[in-house]
Amino acid sequence: MAFQIEWLPNEPILIATASGLISVDDFKGMYEQVASMIEGRHEKIYRIADYTNADSSFMDILKAVKLASNNAPGSSSDPRIQTVYVGTSQWISLARTALQQPQFGGIMIPTFVDLDDALVFARREIAKAAETASA
Repeated sequence: MAFQIEWLPNEPILIATASGLISVDDFKGMYEQVASMIEGRHEKIYRIADYTNADSSFMDILKAVKLASNNAPGSSSDPRIQTVYVGTSQWISLARTALQQPQFGGIMIPTFVDLDDALVFARREIAKAAETASA
């Protein structure tokens, strides 16, 4: 599989690291694995998808965007998940821009150049949510 997925210990953060050439089937498999991993959890899950060392084709990106916007469990349109992208390729920009369009759900995906910045973002959002919940 083109994705390695792991929980960060004691945090509602999943890191999905992609490598090599990834296809729509790889995205589908990643969504299925994430859905299985978050089963039974009630808090918002931050899935940081690191595409720094990955590539794909135009057609696979378009198919993946369609899949991600169709409420597939574990995907970017799953309400339990906040997706965060890491990387700088043209495919990340294409996917992010497409998902923002109304026909693909208007999904906003924060995007960062490196994993550390994405982690800072996710942890800040988790802290804000905890502060709001305790107020």
